Amino acid sequence: MTDPVTLSAAAIATLIATKAFEKTGEQLSEQVWDLVGNFLTSLKRKDPHTARAIEKVAAQPALAEQEPDKYSPTVLTAKVEEVATDDPDLKVTVEALANAARPEVPMTIENWKGINIKGGTNTVSDNTLNF
Repeated sequence: MTDPVTLSAAAIATLIATKAFEKTGEQLSEQVWDLVGNFLTSLKRKDPHTARAIEKVAAQPALAEQEPDKYSPTVLTAKVEEVATDDPDLKVTVEALANAARPEVPMTIENWKGINIKGGTNTVSDNTLNF
């Protein structure tokens, strides 16, 4: 599966809603599942057919392989992207879901031993450090 950071917001939302992330071992929070509900509700309002297709694949994941023209993540993502482009409320919901599902990247490395240089141009040549 593609790294989630490189996926579009619509792709992440679609994969989560269809429970495809469960196969990767991702542990999704209750907040994310609440956002899935909001996403599907918003999608039902704008495009009930696509929302039903996502719910159907979530209940029967084998459909994505059996009928890829209707139920593959690629097809469903394209539909969600198309609808989200025309509906600002759905677009916000899709982006919120994608942001909540993206993994947190630590900003610091625990037990770092070494030199931490912030800002400026720093060079190291031979045994001389220039800050």
